[in-house]
Amino acid sequence: MARRNPLFPYVYRFGMPVFDRLFYRRYRREAMSNATGRLLIVGLGPGTDLLFLPPAVTSVAAVEPDAAMRRMASAFARRHRIAVDIVEGRGESIPFPDNSFDSVHVGLVLCSVDDVAATLGEIRRVLAPGGRLVVLEHVRGEGAMGRFQDLIAKPWSWLASGCRPNRRTLDAIAAAGFDTRGLRSIRRTLVPPPCTPHLQGVATVID
Repeated sequence: MARRNPLFPYVYRFGMPVFDRLFYRRYRREAMSNATGRLLIVGLGPGTDLLFLPPAVTSVAAVEPDAAMRRMASAFARRHRIAVDIVEGRGESIPFPDNSFDSVHVGLVLCSVDDVAATLGEIRRVLAPGGRLVVLEHVRGEGAMGRFQDLIAKPWSWLASGCRPNRRTLDAIAAAGFDTRGLRSIRRTLVPPPCTPHLQGVATVID
């Protein structure tokens, strides 16, 4: 397991609302609009994505490994009167049975899991046939941006509690058995480096 900055959950909790309004809110709303039916959110964090649940979602569960984040998300859900089942767990070992969900959302989380392939394998397992993976991730860029992300990957990972800014997430999703034609790269965003460019959209399970 990567070393984690113990202060990160609190920095994230109080800094993310400002960061969201400046940069991420539009991307979160657009990504979440693809969720449907029984939804699982992997890596809920402080709960921001719950604000953007579309009417097509019928129930919400979430997996979050960090106790401080779970407390924040539970309080957030209560304040906004959102029903969500938040459980302790990691992406590499999702504590739900096979075929439990119609959609799974990963929002800025695949950068920080210890094992991307294992996490995507677990997501594929808990998705029902025809299920969809709803994606909003920052990924490795090309050219100078990618080289910069490679250079700072280790110190950034500690500072940002395991976040690796140079992951090739599209390739990992395809290798896990998903159809990635519904995903698109957003090369230019207002989000500052190293957390840009972005990958957004829907990947579907290949039968």
